[in-house]
Amino acid sequence: MRRILISFCLSFLCAAAGAEPALRAGIAESDPPFVMPAAKGEAPAGFTVALFQAIAARLHRGIEFTRAPMSVLAQDLADERLDFLAGPIPATPERSAEWLFTEGYVGTVYRFGVRPGLVLEGPEGLRGGRLAVQEGTDYAVWAAQHSGKLGFAATTYPTQEAVFAAVRQGAADASLTDDIALAYAASHGGGIVPSIDLPETKSEDGAAFRPADADLRDAVEDALVCLKRDGTVAKLAKTWMGTEPGPEDLENLEVPGYGVPGLTGYEPKARKPAC
Repeated sequence: MRRILISFCLSFLCAAAGAEPALRAGIAESDPPFVMPAAKGEAPAGFTVALFQAIAARLHRGIEFTRAPMSVLAQDLADERLDFLAGPIPATPERSAEWLFTEGYVGTVYRFGVRPGLVLEGPEGLRGGRLAVQEGTDYAVWAAQHSGKLGFAATTYPTQEAVFAAVRQGAADASLTDDIALAYAASHGGGIVPSIDLPETKSEDGAAFRPADADLRDAVEDALVCLKRDGTVAKLAKTWMGTEPGPEDLENLEVPGYGVPGLTGYEPKARKPAC
């Protein structure tokens, strides 16, 4: 599996290099609007990229992004070739048993996208249809678990863009992704319409760290909280997602303690970020 490593360092941080090494962050190869598609050698862009550039700046450190499939990034994190996975990664009980999470910086839910004219009133409406999902994702797991029971055929594709293209081109009747990615695809190219959610999949999405790196997780979360307080996260969301987050959305909402309440790795201790 290929890895694409791209460094980012503000000029004044580079001048001060030596005090702290650059943060090494894993990101998806392509996950609009969080990580935008890029030509070989091109600097990464997107909501997640801009957010963690801002977090690194608050920590007075540079940042290096490695783009790769999630399976590769997870192994790189375990082997200490990365410091964390920038995400957004849904914080689930299963994942929190393996990784430490920051509090969420965005909330997502599984959402079906359909070809124009198709009405989907529930997952049962997929019977006899074709569902497109990205290989190696939680959406592919859901499809594999439910295709027999609900009577639909699931096809996996290598990228999220290919999933949406399958619906647009008539190779699939519906897609299953997160709601933000779907909204972006629907407003950039058409040919696909947001449909129903799976409400039980609603999640708080953040960055993931090795369990031994609680201090780094806490430092990154402190920086994230400062960026929520000064409106940076909400501004980036509006820029990249085209929507204005409300006061109860995770782009603005500060969660007490460190991590995601109710999950392994959550620390209810008080914090005093240097904002």
